[in-house]
Amino acid sequence: MGAEKLLIYKRYQVDHPEMLKKEQVILHIGLHKTGTTSIQQFLVENRNQLGNLDYVCYTQEGCFREDGNAYFLLKQKNWYSSKRSCQLDIPLLLTNIRKSQKKRVMISSEALSWCVNLADIEELKAQLLEVAHEVLVLAYVREPVSFAISIYTEGLKYPNSLSVLTDYNHPCLSSAHLRKQFSFEHYTFGNILPWKDVFLNDFAVKSLEKEKLLAGNLLVEILKILELGNCEELHKKALNYRRENEGFNLLQVHYLTSLYRFLNKFKDSHRLKSLTYELIKRKLHWLKSDKKFNVEKDVATKYFAEIRDGLLMSKAHLGESVDTEFKYKKRSVDSLSFLDYVKMLIVAITHSFFFGAYILTRIFKSIIGWLQETFYS
Repeated sequence: MGAEKLLIYKRYQVDHPEMLKKEQVILHIGLHKTGTTSIQQFLVENRNQLGNLDYVCYTQEGCFREDGNAYFLLKQKNWYSSKRSCQLDIPLLLTNIRKSQKKRVMISSEALSWCVNLADIEELKAQLLEVAHEVLVLAYVREPVSFAISIYTEGLKYPNSLSVLTDYNHPCLSSAHLRKQFSFEHYTFGNILPWKDVFLNDFAVKSLEKEKLLAGNLLVEILKILELGNCEELHKKALNYRRENEGFNLLQVHYLTSLYRFLNKFKDSHRLKSLTYELIKRKLHWLKSDKKFNVEKDVATKYFAEIRDGLLMSKAHLGESVDTEFKYKKRSVDSLSFLDYVKMLIVAITHSFFFGAYILTRIFKSIIGWLQETFYS
């Protein structure tokens, strides 16, 4: 190729990146509560130092999401019914890939692990191989008991998403969690088996357990997977990176769980819980405490026995990253004191005033709107 033609070709590459195949597309699909927020935020914050790798997270409107979570690629249908389903927005995912001018592209969202439709995943693979020479799908799993506890507490923040796994009328790790096949598959990592069936050797499952991570650090391992392990600056940042998405303490869990159990008595409780959480979440720091939320070892043992067969099936497909032996370490289980209950009562009264003020404001705005429409229209 002559110098002039080569220059034209390079200009074409710059002007039409969407027409060229990428060397590699990396799709990180979670799972939930396996350090996904830290991974996404770290890569967004260091996006300009990723070499030939581009981290993309563009919405339908073309805006880059600064939290790095491409959850919008998954469309949820009938989420609170027995007919619940998820559908991948494959065209939007491909748009994200084509938007990049770099050779390698990464997209991340734990929400993608909700997609269990084999046909959708097969279609995704076919479409990805049209725009990239190589595809790697990456997922992390963790010790099953701590995973379930973490899902339970995280669901308190998202009454319209993760709480679909949890019935807060029952204690954490109770048999109620396993009533629905949907929940059982998630807690035993069965929801990612279709991804393995489709992507085969291009699907990598890693363990979040510290002793199995490279240098005992999730972000250091991610850099290695992304072929950025030799970048000393990024390596140093990874070692010193702050942990993202800290969980709730014992008081906060007890307070929100009690609140949700009360709200479950009302019609359309999911929306009501979501609204309530939005109103009070910025005041939950009033329940600051060093007490951790854990469960008794006998409770954890019973729960593990119930899910072990599912874990064995997942391990047969996914490999050694899935723990099938009980490893939940005995931890001290804190209890609530009289002063803790007093503190929660004070917070509850304060939150009641907030909620009352919100209702009055809505009523006042409705009256003003009615008056304007009646007398000035």
